[in-house]
Amino acid sequence: MPPGAPNWHLPPPDQKMVFIGLSSGDLCRTIKDPKKNGGRDFAALDHHVAEDKLVLWGWSPGTGRAAVSVPHDEFVAAFRTWVAAGAPCPTP
Repeated sequence: MPPGAPNWHLPPPDQKMVFIGLSSGDLCRTIKDPKKNGGRDFAALDHHVAEDKLVLWGWSPGTGRAAVSVPHDEFVAAFRTWVAAGAPCPTP
């Protein structure tokens, strides 16, 4: 059954989920790249992880689904710490 979260949708059939198969460094660089992250700068990324209803759905996904294991406030704090440190990415 589809999640039912606001704005939830699958990517087009010819586009895989952006994080599948990426190393942690490649995922990090993808998150930071506005050409690959929906045109978001760090302020918009902060808003996305802190307030976007689709992201928040992960912490309350409904019956039969496991919620994200890290509390949302800890996730947001860790994201902000990463950004404040210059958003470093692992190197290959």
